[in-house]
Amino acid sequence: MDWNFSVVWNNLLPLYFAFITTAWISIGSITLGTIIGVLLGVLSLISFNFISWSARLLIELFLAVPTLVLLVWLYYSLPLIIPGLVIEGQSCAILGLSLSLSAFVAEIIRGGINSVPIGEIEVAYCTGMTRLEAIRYILIPQVIRKSWPPLMGQYITTYKFSTLASVIAVPEILHTANSIIAQTYRPLEIYSAVAIMFMITIIPLNILLRRVQRVKRLGGIEKI
Repeated sequence: MDWNFSVVWNNLLPLYFAFITTAWISIGSITLGTIIGVLLGVLSLISFNFISWSARLLIELFLAVPTLVLLVWLYYSLPLIIPGLVIEGQSCAILGLSLSLSAFVAEIIRGGINSVPIGEIEVAYCTGMTRLEAIRYILIPQVIRKSWPPLMGQYITTYKFSTLASVIAVPEILHTANSIIAQTYRPLEIYSAVAIMFMITIIPLNILLRRVQRVKRLGGIEKI
């Protein structure tokens, strides 16, 4: 087979706009998923049984359902359950990806909170800190420090999963690539271009993440 990347150049503009759509879906999903996940993680630890059990049930539900199945169900089934409800494809993609992400965020946050020794909170109370001050100055900084590496991994995964939005006809990068392939019959060149787009955005993030982890592990200060 002869490679012909002119087809990529001729369709660079639609691929670019589709990539922008993919980026917006990823940003929206990460933002909403983090908010929901932090809320579920905190609620799952409170002393009120009904609230904590409800939060844990939602976490288990979103962990169990594959992201692709969740997207298809929200797009096609939810309007049948709630008559009159119409969910636009991009909004549905953000909702589905964020709910899937939220379960992992909740587990990470819950693990981070549980990893903070209770003795440190008690010492904070003994020094005269209020409950809110102990949470702000003792609990939250440690949870963030311990949680952000796995959170970054989940964010990158969500970014890659944004291509699943193609199954509900969202004009993101994979959906647009398939449309171009249907017209040009050049799948290898188009898919290679899509792969390169993801690599040039994900690889620097992975390198930065490893560098920051190394600095944190050494406990020193060096240029990133």
